[in-house]
Amino acid sequence: MKNKQFFIKIFIVLILLFFLIFSFQNFIYQNNQFNSHRTLEHLKDVGKQTANMYYKQFENYKNQIFNVSQLLSRYDYSHEEIGNILNNLEDEKTIFKRLWYINKNKKSYNYKNEEMIITNGTYVKNIFQGETGISDVFSSAYNGKDVIAIYSPVYKKDIIVGGVVGIIEMNDVDTDFVYDIFDNQAYIFATTINGQIITKVENSNTLYFGSNYFDFLKNDVQFSEGSYQEVLNRMKQQKTGYIQYSYKNNNRIVYYSPVFINNWYIFTIISDNVVLAQNSQFNIITFTLLTSIIFVLGILFFLVVQYFTKTNRKTELMNDQLIENNQKIETILKLVSDRIFEYDIETDTLILDAWDNYPKVMFNHFLSHLHNYEFVSLEHEELLREKFELIINGQKEVSFDAKFPYISKDDETWFHISMIHIQHQKAIGALKNSTKQMNEYNLLLQDQMFKNSVYSHALYMFAVHLKTKKVIISQFKGQYQSYIDYDYEKDFMRDFLEKTYEKDRHYVKQFFDYQRIQNLFLSSIQNDKIEFRFQYNHDYQWVRFRVQFERQSDNNEVLMIAYCNDINEEKSKQIENEYKAQRDGLTGLLNRETFDHHVQRYINQQHYLYQYSAYIILDLDNFKTINDQLGHLEGNKVLIEVAKTIETIFNKNSIAGRFGGDEFMIFIYNQVSFSIIEDKINQLLIHVRDIKVENDYRVSCSVGVCLVNGEKTSQELFEKSDRALYECKNEGKDGFKIYSK
Repeated sequence: MKNKQFFIKIFIVLILLFFLIFSFQNFIYQNNQFNSHRTLEHLKDVGKQTANMYYKQFENYKNQIFNVSQLLSRYDYSHEEIGNILNNLEDEKTIFKRLWYINKNKKSYNYKNEEMIITNGTYVKNIFQGETGISDVFSSAYNGKDVIAIYSPVYKKDIIVGGVVGIIEMNDVDTDFVYDIFDNQAYIFATTINGQIITKVENSNTLYFGSNYFDFLKNDVQFSEGSYQEVLNRMKQQKTGYIQYSYKNNNRIVYYSPVFINNWYIFTIISDNVVLAQNSQFNIITFTLLTSIIFVLGILFFLVVQYFTKTNRKTELMNDQLIENNQKIETILKLVSDRIFEYDIETDTLILDAWDNYPKVMFNHFLSHLHNYEFVSLEHEELLREKFELIINGQKEVSFDAKFPYISKDDETWFHISMIHIQHQKAIGALKNSTKQMNEYNLLLQDQMFKNSVYSHALYMFAVHLKTKKVIISQFKGQYQSYIDYDYEKDFMRDFLEKTYEKDRHYVKQFFDYQRIQNLFLSSIQNDKIEFRFQYNHDYQWVRFRVQFERQSDNNEVLMIAYCNDINEEKSKQIENEYKAQRDGLTGLLNRETFDHHVQRYINQQHYLYQYSAYIILDLDNFKTINDQLGHLEGNKVLIEVAKTIETIFNKNSIAGRFGGDEFMIFIYNQVSFSIIEDKINQLLIHVRDIKVENDYRVSCSVGVCLVNGEKTSQELFEKSDRALYECKNEGKDGFKIYSK
């Protein structure tokens, strides 16, 4: 038998060990998946950053060409001076392979090197139409290579007399625009919509060295995720995406993102060895941890076995002693006058021992058929079930009082039951007549109602004699105080209201009004409650007062008893939740529903003619540009700063809210003149312009205003302010407009 138990234990240990190893393997797998996903997300972020930097770099090139064209437009330069100016731009180590000056005869010159070509490129036509821009790919008349031109016209007295052109050769190597990622293990292709490589960054991981990346994707690779056609479709829709492919046993992960210049795209590419290296490093760490844990568990298992071996020996000795003690208890119980019973928890059987002239009785399925046995009075059936359940659930001792007509043969005799839980799922107990004690207890309970369990747990309590209108007793934190001539209305309520929070005093006074208390009793309402802030512990705390009515047992006079419980924590959470429900999660301003509610409540009130009020809508100008180019995190910072600015300027007789996006609402009321409102709006415009944003982006806003003049709803005010805002946007933004019919 012992050998069998030994092998069972070994089997359990092996199962646990297997489970531990399986859990670690699953953990490693989940972590590898997470690393892969994190790498893809990082690739996505840096791909977008690279596309953004590429866009900015080319915009910078375009600005350089534009600045040179503006310089040439100011004065009449000689051919040599034009050549020197173009040569200075080349010396700045830009991406331009060549810089040309196009004269009014549409011929391209490099006066410094005395070179001249004749070209009919589309960009020449655009120059003489006054455009500054970046061309599509075309074949150079200079050397026949595929190139891109960045161009800008030159004016003399508002007449186009020529232009400046910077030439970029396709498939060129450049690193100025690259966002440094993955310790330089990534490589970058900037392509046209047709796959022609404009510029690129290469390293030891680069697989493709040709001039058209689409030819490579279409003909040479095997896709494991995505497809060539999917890339084309998403690029046509100006969308980003992922692909994974293999080429000559080399696996690559690619993220592509639009540049928003002539439908160009950035392809950011890394080897899957980057992800595998991260996973491998983590797997080694995990394996080392697993080995350490197994070693520690082995030592712990050995110690636990030793501990339980010793514990089992002690338990056997204690069981023997317990059996002996139980026998002694049973012997003692048989010598007393109480009636003894035994309850078997497992079989739900109660055995009532013989007592005086009553025989021994067995009740099978005792609790499940309790009502049929009529063992206990109907009013105490649930009480008996509840107490027996405590014993069944492991409680050591239980005692209670109830009426047992089965034993007493009447419905008025009380018995006190004491039960003890013993070993082997059994309990023993005794029933003792307690009628005299219970009658005395009930009388005492009526006469001393202030000290019963309900009020003893109350923070504060007082009782008022309704006939004499006198407070007869009070209790605070368990300390009772009796009164002889303490008038409820004149004296007590004065002192009571002094401890009540000032803003709550009015409705507390109404609640405890003597006439109202009288009406409450006469209407047979047995209890009522109120919540307010009350002073104790040197601070105001939220409490809940309840009132109920009791009759005194000696004279049948009615008492109003009021007692309170501390609900400060409960109320604080409720107020916090209500506050959050009314606020915008980002800025802390009111949400639309709460804002409209406050405005509507103001409209519904009566106002004087000299009180000026206005409904204001604020909308940030070109906010989408900040979100798109700097990211939503920077955009959120701007929204928070705008909210702070609104709260600082409109800090009195005002409410502010955010309706979503970059739209804010302000309602300012009870002002002595419109000039005050106008001054605050001008302050708001100035402070919004002063908000600092990365890369020197300029922040401004447009404001629509509607002066309150008999409108009936907040929606009507919103619509009028929105029309004013629309006019402000059309007239150039960064200002305010007042609604007018």
